[in-house]
Amino acid sequence: MGEAANISPREAEVLELVGDHLSNAEIGARLYISVRTVETHVSSLLRKLEVPDRRALARRASDRTRTDRRRPAPALPIRLTPFIGRAGERAALTAMLEEHRQVTALGPGGVGKTRLALAVASDAADAFTDGVWFVDLVPVTDPAMVATAVAEALGLGEQLGHDMAESVAAALADRHALLVLDNCEHVVDGAALFLEHLLAACPRIRVLVTSRSRLMVPFERVYPVPALSLPPAGDAGGDASGSGDGGSDAVRLFIDRATSMGRPLDPAQHGQVAEICERLDGMALAIELAAARYPTLGLDGITAALAHPLRMLTGGSRAQDRHRSVRAALDWSHDLLDPADRALLRQVSVFVTPFTAPAAAEVTGFDAASVADGLARLAEQSLLAVTFSPDGTRYRALETLRQYGADRLTEAGELHDTRARHLNWCLARSAELGLPATDWRARFDRAADELRAALAWAEHRPEQRADAHRLARALAELAFTRHLIAESQQRYEQAAALADTPADTAAMLRHAAAVAACRLHGDDMHRLGRGGAGAAPPPGGCTAAPPRQRGRAPGALPRREREGGGAR
Repeated sequence: MGEAANISPREAEVLELVGDHLSNAEIGARLYISVRTVETHVSSLLRKLEVPDRRALARRASDRTRTDRRRPAPALPIRLTPFIGRAGERAALTAMLEEHRQVTALGPGGVGKTRLALAVASDAADAFTDGVWFVDLVPVTDPAMVATAVAEALGLGEQLGHDMAESVAAALADRHALLVLDNCEHVVDGAALFLEHLLAACPRIRVLVTSRSRLMVPFERVYPVPALSLPPAGDAGGDASGSGDGGSDAVRLFIDRATSMGRPLDPAQHGQVAEICERLDGMALAIELAAARYPTLGLDGITAALAHPLRMLTGGSRAQDRHRSVRAALDWSHDLLDPADRALLRQVSVFVTPFTAPAAAEVTGFDAASVADGLARLAEQSLLAVTFSPDGTRYRALETLRQYGADRLTEAGELHDTRARHLNWCLARSAELGLPATDWRARFDRAADELRAALAWAEHRPEQRADAHRLARALAELAFTRHLIAESQQRYEQAAALADTPADTAAMLRHAAAVAACRLHGDDMHRLGRGGAGAAPPPGGCTAAPPRQRGRAPGALPRREREGGGAR
């Protein structure tokens, strides 16, 4: 109280600006007084407050300011809809932020990084005595302007003789505050340089970044933001608690957003909601956009529309164009890539299962080294997920990204050639799977969906008919060895339909009949046997059905099974 009485109003103004780390010249310019007058006031303040130097004076000014003002309210955007679930993610990210000074919440567009970061910042607000500040970097197009965006969010102006980064650092030098820098992926280099300077100059500052790509700096700690949780396998959307959401944040989000449209869901429909959420890979933006279509499409309409999800997953007016649709979110990421990485992204979209870098090199036709580097960059941009296994690193694209890549392939006129290379790659894999191996079952299970997808594409294209026939026959033999007997019969019948000669047709139908006999499906065995006999009647015109077959007919067994090499 006495200290405040001894300090004049002008000295109080000077003291506040010293606390903001302005130089004497800057203080003079701000208060329209001479530098000599500022020096006199500073000397007086040093004497009255009994502090030894200007640094101590600045600390005393900050202490006075902190005592005089109330704790600032967090400068965070107001949530217009409830934040659903993610209790584990909130706790984990909060713990990381307590331990590390700069944490990056990393994930693909639409996974929910911003909302998670805002929830964590709100939870942590009480721990930061000098405030929590949110900075949206989407409007920033020049990496050198990151500091300016932060200064504007803090309400700071440019200080004479200092650039914006220095001005921000000076203002936050002794502050205990949290900065949330949202959407850094397009200004990564500028954000990294700014944060390196800021964290070195401001020891009590913490920074939470959201981005689709890492900053790639030593002081960064990364938290990969997962998709929303889905119901456990085999759970039709119900759980023991009776909530009907299977403990799934994805299902809860869909139900909340659909209900907000005035169309509550019956608990019996929650299983169908779970299937929709699973097809959307638990991506928050996609689920919200799908739920918004529920009043007009219903669940059956949404399920049907997911055959082309990018057409259906659109919304109305949003604050940011890139969140109006899943396609817009993917366009934002796509436009940040260089041309070579764009080409790689669209071509690897033909893979329906996790793939390796050598597989991608074969299918794309690109140089193996450049493919490996490109896949790493796409993973760093959160456009591919990475899994590690004993047989090597594998990459996977989410379903919506695969659809996006297919559209881009069509636009580039590359779809047919890329699919054809993928078909050839699948034929080579099927030949490799025909060889005995101790890990045959696991190798087949990894490749099976890829072979099926290639066959589904090729069977309707006349120019690929011969290759489709070869792949159908190979898949029939492999499925039989894997004891997928029903599929084996289906593939033999498919191979028969794709055969070029009556003899090949007859052979495939006879194999299909033998497999039907193994399944004890007598009607199918009789139908297929007669079809095989009719397709290529022997000399003399006999069309009698083949003799009765018992168990596994030798003609139906692939070579490896007949030789005892089958995986059981």
